[in-house]
Amino acid sequence: MEMECSRALGASGADALLQTLLTKTPPGAAGVPPVNRPTPRSLSMLFNSVSVMLGKAATMGLGFLFWLLAARQFAPEQVGLAAGAVSAMMLSTQLAILGFGSAVITDLPRHLDRPARLLNTSFTVVAAVALGVAGGFVLLASSVLTELNVVASNPVFILLFLATTLLGTLGILFDQVSIALRRGDQVLVRGFLFGGLTVGLIVLLPLVSDAQSSVAIFAPWVVAGLGICLVGSIQLWRSLHGYRYRPRADRRMAGRLLRVGLPNYALTLTERAPGLILPIVVTELLSPTANATWYAVWMMAWVVYIIPISVGLALFAEAAHRPETLRASVVSGIRSALAIGLAAALALGLSAHFALSLLGPGYADAGETPLRILLGAFVPLAFVQAYFAACRARQCLREAIVTGVVSGSIAVGAAAAAGVVFGLNGMALAWVVVQALTGVWAVLRLRSLDGRKRALHPERPEPRQAFQRVPERPAET
Repeated sequence: MEMECSRALGASGADALLQTLLTKTPPGAAGVPPVNRPTPRSLSMLFNSVSVMLGKAATMGLGFLFWLLAARQFAPEQVGLAAGAVSAMMLSTQLAILGFGSAVITDLPRHLDRPARLLNTSFTVVAAVALGVAGGFVLLASSVLTELNVVASNPVFILLFLATTLLGTLGILFDQVSIALRRGDQVLVRGFLFGGLTVGLIVLLPLVSDAQSSVAIFAPWVVAGLGICLVGSIQLWRSLHGYRYRPRADRRMAGRLLRVGLPNYALTLTERAPGLILPIVVTELLSPTANATWYAVWMMAWVVYIIPISVGLALFAEAAHRPETLRASVVSGIRSALAIGLAAALALGLSAHFALSLLGPGYADAGETPLRILLGAFVPLAFVQAYFAACRARQCLREAIVTGVVSGSIAVGAAAAAGVVFGLNGMALAWVVVQALTGVWAVLRLRSLDGRKRALHPERPEPRQAFQRVPERPAET
């Protein structure tokens, strides 16, 4: 499910949803469509947000069902290989989106009268980058990787991987465009469609074929990706009064989109990438069978991890609207994340054996302890996500990005080293230890950021100051 969550919250998805909540274009402002052109129908902010959340929940829930069915129908080795390939594909989509989703949400309201230049550039650039990144992974798999070499050694698998990465990246961008149009209902429809197609195909596959390889598990993702892109194209055509994609890219527009989207995208990528890299590491350093268990354990732990992540997003939105309440919002957000996360972690920890046994007895025996260990990471994650939210609100993105890169790199390295020696239990413990150390750093930096805010803003600031870094005064002479 972590992969489905990555698609749901993917590298620019979190920023995109936030910008939907934060961005308002007043009537008569520059960029609003002229009155003689119909304005696209949109939902209220509440219904738009709820629809997006339901769409992501549908993708996550049906994604869990997909992997449950795959685990019951295929050998663990093949499930592990497929999970590793899906992780590589999802990592490729996160790299390829380049923050264009957030940038489109920022700029689309100014281009509603003529959206073609913006949208054509966005879709063309991310499509080209997606194929490049996917091709790069295929080359890496053929020359460096051992187990996932299966992706590069099978021509059918190569084509499926290229297609899924392309369609997955476009699917992320479609979601961001729909959010920008305040049409969360479109995200909801595509979420159900994607999950329904993958589940339906994994159920039908044994009835029409005796294929038992990882390729057969991977193939439904291609069909589902194609389905949501076709539906997304129709939805855009209807929402934007006949818009049709043309493979064109404007250099100046592409440059602007990169400048707008890259900063927040870089921070989000540091949060998402480690979880996508770990299944590849497990597949290569341990075994595909071990990765089948790790993938199941990780996707269940992610259900709890989503709680502090979601609270962090809400905290950022609150701080952006009312910057003077940042400190109180951080305290309240951390308390909420810990309270809700503790209840969820206890419930899942107590039912760990039963939950994993739904996939098969082997999954429960090998994954029960790693799952319970991983659940402990929700505590430091509550502080880390609050710290990242404060950095976003204070525009201290460089500091947060450096923290994310360092923490993610050490976490992946430590987990890989521990996994080779101590197996999945050691891997899970190393991950939690690094998250705990990052959590301590986050607490220290939250205190520092709060102190700096008090020094620079001794009085209640105006709301607009939340998005501006306040320069220090030069020394008086």
